[in-house]
Amino acid sequence: MLGRLTLLLACGTVAAGCGALVEAPPRATPAQQAPAVTPDAPAAKGIVRVELPTLNRDSFTRRAAQITVRVRNLTCQGVARGSGFAIDQHTLVTNRHVVAGADRLEVNTADGRTLNVSTARVGVLGDVAFVTVDGALPVSADLSGTATQGSDIAAVGYPLGGPFTITRGVVIDRVDGFDFSVPGDILRISAQVQPGNSGGPLLDRTGNVAGVVYAIEIATGLGLAIPMDTVNALIDDAGFEAVPACGQE
Repeated sequence: MLGRLTLLLACGTVAAGCGALVEAPPRATPAQQAPAVTPDAPAAKGIVRVELPTLNRDSFTRRAAQITVRVRNLTCQGVARGSGFAIDQHTLVTNRHVVAGADRLEVNTADGRTLNVSTARVGVLGDVAFVTVDGALPVSADLSGTATQGSDIAAVGYPLGGPFTITRGVVIDRVDGFDFSVPGDILRISAQVQPGNSGGPLLDRTGNVAGVVYAIEIATGLGLAIPMDTVNALIDDAGFEAVPACGQE
């Protein structure tokens, strides 16, 4: 990888106020409770009612967690961790560098299961890998997401190998990936990414996958993601090969 790129290696003060002294402390509870305000009560007239999209937010988070997995790579150099996402019942997408050098791969799902890996293939070009697991993945991702400049996105994964995390941001721009070792366009995003986010999905505002998170740009600190059209082009142009041995990329 080039010098400009690093692969996801990438207090408040409480003020207390003072009030005037009183002769005796107030009652622990009020002597009389205020009456409840019902929709047809006079006090409710003229109030604008807003329906908060709580269900939509919960649904987005739940589906994001279901499609996203934690990947553990046991290599000759130790344990590496990354993320990935299911594209069918037994196959997930992640980064080439997440699975490179693997002596053994494990996949952890959001419902608490650990799945062993049957096979893994990496893209000949670009930082893409496909992994086949023993056992069923919870939910398959919808790969029809879109991410254009300025659009809302979310980087999803298991940063630092810890708990499932969603970080939100926008697409800064779409640039040539040549300087980032990707033959094709890539996305620069404002959503924070950390070690362990590698291989996780980049979701659009509808929860569909628009790309694969894979790195940060040293000069700016922006996250980098490979859009799905670039992923598909890399597969069509170059295909796959065996997972590199330990010490190779």
